[in-house]
Amino acid sequence: MSRTCVALLFLGLASPAVAAAQTATPASRTLVSGDSTVRHTVPGHVPVGLAAGLANWPPDMYCDGTASASVQPLDPRELLDRVQLASKCGMRLVLIIPRKLLTTTHRVSGPFSLDSAERAIDRYANQLPPDTLQKYRANLIGVNLADDYTCLRCWGGQEITQAQLTEWANYTRTKLPGLPLGIRRTPDWVAAYPPLAASIDYVWAQYHAGRGNAQTYFDRAAETASKLGLRVVMGVNVKDCNGPGSKPCSAEELTSAGTVAVNHPANCAFLSWRYEDTIWEKPEIRQAWEGLFALAKARPVQECRRAGSGTPAPSF
Repeated sequence: MSRTCVALLFLGLASPAVAAAQTATPASRTLVSGDSTVRHTVPGHVPVGLAAGLANWPPDMYCDGTASASVQPLDPRELLDRVQLASKCGMRLVLIIPRKLLTTTHRVSGPFSLDSAERAIDRYANQLPPDTLQKYRANLIGVNLADDYTCLRCWGGQEITQAQLTEWANYTRTKLPGLPLGIRRTPDWVAAYPPLAASIDYVWAQYHAGRGNAQTYFDRAAETASKLGLRVVMGVNVKDCNGPGSKPCSAEELTSAGTVAVNHPANCAFLSWRYEDTIWEKPEIRQAWEGLFALAKARPVQECRRAGSGTPAPSF
C-alpha cells in the first residue's frame, strides 16, 4: 500500500481530537530564548500539544496531520528546506547530523572526531543563522549530539566520551544559540560526568520491555533528570519491542507503554524508534498510534529546554 493511500485511510479513521488538531492556522508565535521572550509572525502552522511522532517520519507525510514531530538525520544541504517544510505543516523536529560527518574518515563507521563534529555544526549554523533559527524556533525541539556513544562497532572501535560531548555541546551553544541540545542516553550516563549535565538541555528514555516496568523506567529517568535540571524525551522502541533484535511491538504493547510515556508529567516530547512502512501499514498499529497521538495533542506544548533557562520545568 502506498504512503498516500495509508495517509488517506488513516485520516478516515482519525478521531475528533486528531481532526481538530489538524486545523491549526498560521499565527504569531511567542518564542522563548534564554530569559527573553520575543514574538514573531512565522509562516506555517502553529504546533499544538505535546510533540509526538516517530524517528525517520517520511517528509511526504509531514502535512497529513498524523504525527506532530520526528527525529530526522539531515545533511546540512537539506536542513533549511526540511525545517521550512516542518513549519508549513506544523511539525517539530529533533535534528541529527549524519554520522559520516562526525568521523575522522567521513564514513559512517569511523572514529568520532571532535573537529569534524564542530565543522558539521558550522555547516548547520550557516543554514540556520540567528534570525532564521529564531524564526523557526517553534518547530525545532533541539539537536541530538550523535548517539550510540558506547557502541564500539558504531564508532570505529572507539567510544565517544562524555568529555568530548561536553566540549562539542559548549561549541554548539556559540553557533546555534538558544537551540536545546540533547544526548540520546538515559540521565544516569550523563550524571556520571557533571560537566556534560551542565552543558545540555535534555536526555532520552527509550523504553523496551526488556527494561522492566514502563512506569518504573520512566519515573527513574525523570527523577535523575530532575536532579540535573534536565528535561526528558520519552518514547518506545517499537521496532525492537523486547530489546535489540526482537520483534516489533504489537498494538497492545505499543498502547500500554506509549500511554505511560505520553501521560508522564516529565515528558517533554514523545518520540519513538522508528517509522517503517511494513509496520505502519498494519491497521491495528495505526489505530494504536492514533490513540497515542490524540492523547499527546490534548496535552500542553512542552519545551525540551533545561530548567532555569526561561521555561519552568514541570512538577514531578
